Amino acid sequence: MGYFGKHSGEVVVRILAPLLLAVALVTPAHAKPELHGTWSVAIDGQPLVVTFENGGTGKVNGQPMKWQTFGQMLFVQQQGLQAVAYSFQAQGDKLNVGGGDLNGTVTLTRGTAAADAAKKKAASAPAAKAPAAAGGNGQELVGKWCKMSTFTANSGGSQRSSCFELKGDGTYVYRYEGSMSGNTGSTASQSSDAGRWKVAGNQLTAQSRGGSVNTYTLEKRNHPKNKRDPMICLNGECYVTFYNKPAW
Repeated sequence: MGYFGKHSGEVVVRILAPLLLAVALVTPAHAKPELHGTWSVAIDGQPLVVTFENGGTGKVNGQPMKWQTFGQMLFVQQQGLQAVAYSFQAQGDKLNVGGGDLNGTVTLTRGTAAADAAKKKAASAPAAKAPAAAGGNGQELVGKWCKMSTFTANSGGSQRSSCFELKGDGTYVYRYEGSMSGNTGSTASQSSDAGRWKVAGNQLTAQSRGGSVNTYTLEKRNHPKNKRDPMICLNGECYVTFYNKPAW
């Protein structure tokens, strides 16, 4: 759905997430009436609508999801995807959410006004103004794509999140976060990158600001469990859409 600043508490959240995730998702949803209802926000111009229903169910952009809280941690599991841990803080009609697959803190507001405004703006934008800096090809790939994995065991577990956003102006941003815990202790890691991208045929080329250039074999697929969700696969590694996009 970033972080509330660079505080030591956030590091603890990321390290403990794999263990707490297993606990939270097998217990009844906590009564969090301040979360109940519909919230929305526009992220990079893309509408995001989240509904938290009583009992731990809800929807993300119309797609079913399950949710759970553990202290100030929020766990969200969309249909067919791994659960993702976020930090959250609800204050009246504002909901601050960070961590997981977000870059920075996102503030959602009650209702769908923020998402409706984003949809209206996108619908009114002239088609001729669609950027073509990605070589005039691959504009259907514009958006945010994520791959998440969670593993838990009696002795510990791990959680990984990789997300990249392909922008219409031919630039991209990438972020990775991972954490592991076990009998010998816990570790956390993260990395990020940015640069330019272009598509030629079935190949996607990414040129990092650091100077490296990588070319990937590109394949478009739909999610094997939820056929309505498109994915893009780079050298066989598949990333599912973060925003609501039509299937290929």
